[in-house]
Amino acid sequence: MTAFVRALMRSARWRFWWTLALIVMLPLTEGAGLALLLPTLETAGLDLRDQGQAGHLARLIWRGFAVVGAHPGFLALLVLYVLVIGLRTIVERNRSVSVWIVQQNFEDEMRQRLYRAIAGANWLFITRSRLADFTHALTAELSRVAECVSSWNMIAGDLVLGSIYLVVALVLSPPITLMVLMAGMLLAVAMRGKTQRIERHGAELARVTNLLYVATDEHLQSLKTARAYGAIDRNDAIFSDISRRIAATNVATAREQVAVGGWFEIGAALILVPLLYVSVRIVKVPPAELLLLLLMYMRVMPRIQSVHSYYRNFINALPSYHNVVALEARCRAAAEPPPAAIAPPDFRHEIRLEDLSFKYNSEATPALREVSLAIPAGRFTAIVGPSGAGKSTVADLVMGLFPPDAGRIAIDGTPLTPGIARGWRERIGYVAAETALFHLSVRENLLWAHPGASEADLQEALRLAAADDFVRALPRGLDTVLGERGATLSQGERQRIALARAILRRPALLILDEATNSLDYDNEARVLGAIEALRGEVTVLMIAHRLSAIRWADLIYVLEDGRVVESGGWDELNERRDGRFRALCEAHRLVA
Repeated sequence: MTAFVRALMRSARWRFWWTLALIVMLPLTEGAGLALLLPTLETAGLDLRDQGQAGHLARLIWRGFAVVGAHPGFLALLVLYVLVIGLRTIVERNRSVSVWIVQQNFEDEMRQRLYRAIAGANWLFITRSRLADFTHALTAELSRVAECVSSWNMIAGDLVLGSIYLVVALVLSPPITLMVLMAGMLLAVAMRGKTQRIERHGAELARVTNLLYVATDEHLQSLKTARAYGAIDRNDAIFSDISRRIAATNVATAREQVAVGGWFEIGAALILVPLLYVSVRIVKVPPAELLLLLLMYMRVMPRIQSVHSYYRNFINALPSYHNVVALEARCRAAAEPPPAAIAPPDFRHEIRLEDLSFKYNSEATPALREVSLAIPAGRFTAIVGPSGAGKSTVADLVMGLFPPDAGRIAIDGTPLTPGIARGWRERIGYVAAETALFHLSVRENLLWAHPGASEADLQEALRLAAADDFVRALPRGLDTVLGERGATLSQGERQRIALARAILRRPALLILDEATNSLDYDNEARVLGAIEALRGEVTVLMIAHRLSAIRWADLIYVLEDGRVVESGGWDELNERRDGRFRALCEAHRLVA
């Protein structure tokens, strides 16, 4: 809780204190309105001179008026009361707005910080994490953090207001007030066990809600496959079980909340009975003072109950704050190194991979084992091999997404270190098998990769990617919205838009990571024709599973079990009758 309050104060800065001032002013205006009741009662004809502390307070208020030279009558006091209530309304409105601003700013700041931490984490950490965990933290968890802020503000306001009422009550009757205060504290202590259960329910709710996000992501993405496998009912059973657990946790929390509220109601009544008996029979409190004590009691006890209610809400949502902070800390611990002061080399000659070894975690089988190869500038280099051979891992290492466990990557002799990796990626165009298009227009999807590109640059990139004709035929041309993940386009059209986006960057290195695997032969030919047209203008590294895509490669490396087993040109490799590449070509029926 302490860490949360400190973070809230850092986020809100001056507005935290302004909000706190408004919270304090609100009960003061309410107390002023309450205090005006005493002189108003006297001007109405009620004699308070023999009514104990009530009469004493009335005399103090009259003296205050006398100090400023005022002697208000009944009507003036009523007008003054209306003005105080009006002031209270203004304070309340500003307090509500300020509390909302603090809440939204805190949530927004935490969301931005978490997103930056996730985006800045190294790629190895990302690949070992579930994306649904990030989505859950950025949405549902932070919404519950906002509930924490709201509850905390209400707690602060009720504590201040309750404290003012307690001070007034102590002036009227210290023994009775202390008895009420002690009884209220005993009630809170008695509810401690239920409060702890509410906190545990909050942690469980955060956990099962995360499971719901994971299941939602996985099930919706596999909906077509689930239909094909007749697994809709099985998915429904899994999803329904998680949903029922969330509902059950919420119901259990509500039961605890209602139970605690009920006990407070009963406890308040049990306190009131002895309070009245002691006040009337033992302490002999005058009627007017007793009336004010009852008024204070009716004000204080609901505040105690309200504070406890908001506190229960606060601790129920607090696990989400801890989860978000913990995730941010893990992401920052896995952050990429900051960019080095030196720029990456221009890449005019070659990229060399020297004895590279890499595994995704300490217990995994190595993805690469002492791989050495060269990527000449201005040439078309291909890496082929069976699934799991380590082809995409090579591409990720060349992009500097993570460093190798052993060996090194050198660009024109300069080692690719984590410090220059980010700058190096600015010179790379990348097209993957899964096209990452946005629910934006063609123009916006292209400019996302190169915001400073001109209209001529966009048209040239589309032409080079063999996408200009079909883009012109779209309803609004470049300004046609593509739908979620480019849903309004065919797979081949999406790949050509992705290729145009990569070309628009004018990359020193264009990496195609199995970018044609899901295309039919006609669309593959279109994309490959566009790539072939770039020969000599850009260096191409193509990761391919389908061998027909690399017929025009200048240099081919064959990977198997994380090792380079062959290298050479298409004809050279096919001449080796017992070679691995020849066997792959025969399997694909590309040679007799």
